[in-house]
Amino acid sequence: MFERFTESARRALFFARHDVTQLGATSIETEHLLLGLTRESKGIIAQILALSHVSPNDIRKEVESRSVFRQKIATSVEIPFGAETKRVLQFAAEEADRLGHSYIGTEHLLLGLLREEGSVAASVLTTLGLRLDEVRQTTVRLLAEQPTTSRSTSVALSERIEQIKALVQQLAETPSGDSQSRELVERIGRELDMLKRDLGD
Repeated sequence: MFERFTESARRALFFARHDVTQLGATSIETEHLLLGLTRESKGIIAQILALSHVSPNDIRKEVESRSVFRQKIATSVEIPFGAETKRVLQFAAEEADRLGHSYIGTEHLLLGLLREEGSVAASVLTTLGLRLDEVRQTTVRLLAEQPTTSRSTSVALSERIEQIKALVQQLAETPSGDSQSRELVERIGRELDMLKRDLGD
């Protein structure tokens, strides 16, 4: 399934995993995925939230108010998807198919979260006024309004920059001298070199 995911959708999963380690949970639940989606400062999720008069901060506050904070866990620990999150990923694929899209993007993940009605994420979203049918209609309208080529180029660049920022943030939270910190430094260097090369410098 993940081969269909866009860079921004994969990054949302990366951020979701990061939030799990910060909140001390043992699996990636729907609320973590929701938090991962709200890290996108630009793009379709940001537009949908803005049109719904909902800020990422509103969502984070709602999620944190419903979370039981536990001791942070190491970022190196393998963290599985919870049962609800697995269903959300399946729903996202169904939403992409329904809209005739070959890819699975953040917009499909948001629709998948809304479809998992009993989840924390769906409860947070509906509390803040988001409804499945309305979000689906908004998604279709926003995608129709955006030119595919220019959007994909600018979004791809923005996504890669955000990914590097996420790695830097992860590095800042990793003990200095740790083997993982060295791996992160090397990875950040490789990402920056690739970005520089792709920009033609």
